[in-house]
Amino acid sequence: MLYQSRKPNPALAPWVESYWQVQLDAGPTPKCETILPNGKIEMIFALDGNYTVVNRQTNKIHQAWLSGMQHEPLNISYKGKSNLIGIRFHTYGLFPFLRIPVNETVNAVEPLKDVIGKLYEQLFESISHANSTAEVFSALDLFLVRNIDHDKVKQFKLMSEITRQLNVLPEQPISQLADRMGISQRHLGRICHDHMGVTPKLLARIFRFEKSFSYLYSQKDEEDFKALIDLGFYDQSHFIKEFKRFSGMTPEEYKKRAVESNNFL
Repeated sequence: MLYQSRKPNPALAPWVESYWQVQLDAGPTPKCETILPNGKIEMIFALDGNYTVVNRQTNKIHQAWLSGMQHEPLNISYKGKSNLIGIRFHTYGLFPFLRIPVNETVNAVEPLKDVIGKLYEQLFESISHANSTAEVFSALDLFLVRNIDHDKVKQFKLMSEITRQLNVLPEQPISQLADRMGISQRHLGRICHDHMGVTPKLLARIFRFEKSFSYLYSQKDEEDFKALIDLGFYDQSHFIKEFKRFSGMTPEEYKKRAVESNNFL
């Protein structure tokens, strides 16, 4: 497998975390990857290979798709040769480039042509005919710079600070966060809904879940639930219930599958 990534044009850095490319040959037997909720948003282009992306709402094969903010696991199956190009947005990063409400993309996987319309053909053609990965990433830079809505970037500092606070302290009461930000709790909820598509409470739970499965994956010995309780879980029962809600499996099932599989995130 070949993986490479690059940071975007500095003008896009507030919104785009990175570009990436994965090239591999999975062979004739279908492979499956499970993608767990992590608070990120992806635009993905399959230059080679056909992919089936499944959650409870989605069962589609796409040449290019938008994977919005997820709060359920995604299962992606594929076989043969693959060449994937991706744009990884920050949690709030899709908002300035989208012409539909962000909440319509939550927990969904949509064909990119349905999301950005005629611009899709222009973008896909430009990256398909690029002669190198560097040219692909430059084409993505050019496309995003040209299509950012500058009227939508005014709340960047507030959005980034809200996201940072919820990520660092996912267990904090939303009322305290609103007081710290100097805004009402209602206004905080509206900003999160408009710019990220989810409530601040759900976003905090996604971040807390991401921290918990990252912790479990790194644990080599018997799980130390004290560290998980420090993330804001009331007790072990609460942790197991939340983990299953976001992953579809118990922590023990996750740990077993993650250790045994190379295709599990």
